[in-house]
Amino acid sequence: MIWEELKSRKNFVEEDFTELRDSVEELISVIEKYKDMRKDSDGYIKELKKFLGEVILTLEEKKITDRELKNLNSLGESYFNSHINSISEYAVYDKNDLEKTHKVNKEITVAVSRFGKILYKITEKVIYHMI
Repeated sequence: MIWEELKSRKNFVEEDFTELRDSVEELISVIEKYKDMRKDSDGYIKELKKFLGEVILTLEEKKITDRELKNLNSLGESYFNSHINSISEYAVYDKNDLEKTHKVNKEITVAVSRFGKILYKITEKVIYHMI
């Protein structure tokens, strides 16, 4: 069982999932702060809050199934593959304030990058144990 192998590794669940929770909360906060700059922000926020709920539940129950671990990998691909609705392509634009646009997009990029790194870190461990 993948979960049992991962659980036996000292540093897996608690620290990684706590970092994942914090990164999702940060990303939601940044998107909410600037949601008036992009009309479809609510859809991103709703999806991320749903994912955050699942991460929090995992931390509370201190368990996750093999299937859920495998799903994290496909979730990472859907969040970060290059298409219009992926989180990696999320950006805002204010035609009247290009300096603000640049500043906000940099803040968003940092939050997205943090989220992507921890999600990738977890899924790399899962893939390693699936082979």
